[in-house]
Amino acid sequence: MKRTPNNICKKVSIISLVIFVSCLLTQMYVSNATALKSRDFRHLHEEKAQLEKEMALLKYEDSRLSSLEYVEVRAIELGFLEMTESLQTITAPSLASLYTQ
Repeated sequence: MKRTPNNICKKVSIISLVIFVSCLLTQMYVSNATALKSRDFRHLHEEKAQLEKEMALLKYEDSRLSSLEYVEVRAIELGFLEMTESLQTITAPSLASLYTQ
């Protein structure tokens, strides 16, 4: 088999075509993978924004429900009476009482 310029040209053309097709397929695969990652990232970003909104709402609700004014109003609604007597303080235990326990 002689190496004629015509033979060499055919081989180079076939090799070039194979390389071109493989590069094209690789480019399509990479583009598709990038598009899927971008879509997932966008979905996760939207989900994060939604969760941040829910957290802000829960923080607001928590601060509203734990305010002293709300607690007092709710206690009256539940039938608690306003305290009229003073509180008695409880003294700290002495060391001797701790040893007997």
